[in-house]
Amino acid sequence: MNLPLLYKLQDLHKEMDVIGKRLKELHETKDLKKLKDEYQRLREEYTKCEEKLKKNAYQQEIRSNEIKNLDYNKKACEEIKFSRETDTVKKLESIEKQLEKVEEKKQEVENDIMALINEADNINKELAETKKRMAFIKKKYLSSKEGTEKAIEKLEAQKSELDPQIDDLIKQVDKESFEMYNRLLKAHSDPVSRVENRKCSGCKMEVPGMDYEALKSGSSDMRCQSCGRLLYFFKP
Repeated sequence: MNLPLLYKLQDLHKEMDVIGKRLKELHETKDLKKLKDEYQRLREEYTKCEEKLKKNAYQQEIRSNEIKNLDYNKKACEEIKFSRETDTVKKLESIEKQLEKVEEKKQEVENDIMALINEADNINKELAETKKRMAFIKKKYLSSKEGTEKAIEKLEAQKSELDPQIDDLIKQVDKESFEMYNRLLKAHSDPVSRVENRKCSGCKMEVPGMDYEALKSGSSDMRCQSCGRLLYFFKP
């Protein structure tokens, strides 16, 4: 049994597993989706603010037209007030009441316009802040996406380098040894265990004296009596 080859194959399989797990993490990462969802939410918020601003402008236009109409009514009332038509105290009092109502209404509409102007200022501030936030999120998303794509590309390249190395090693290992390796692989991610300080590096249990001496003498078919891994005595 060629344990050095199996041990090297095991190392390559471990590397491949690490790459596979990392690729899975990158492909399934939720960070990009969160950024994308946040950008979409901000876009919707921005659109709503734009609609509010349009409605505000429309309301301001209506109020401005009301002011024009009230000014027209005021002028008409003043003309009547100083005309020959107003020839009694009663008529004068009536016209003055109308003028008073026009002034009150005008003041009310002007207050509405000021409130709308203040509202428009707040909406514009909100639009500016949302736009700024959108730009930040977009930049972060593109940067994260680029970083993820580069990381995936690098890992895929490493994977492509390992694949032929693994295939080459498998061809060099005899069928019986490879089948045993695969059987043990179902129970242990590291079926071949180096003996270090007289201990199995897999389960950390001490290797019996006779087994240890046999390994030192070159035996290649010893298995750990505790965990069943193939024991590999490395000679520098």
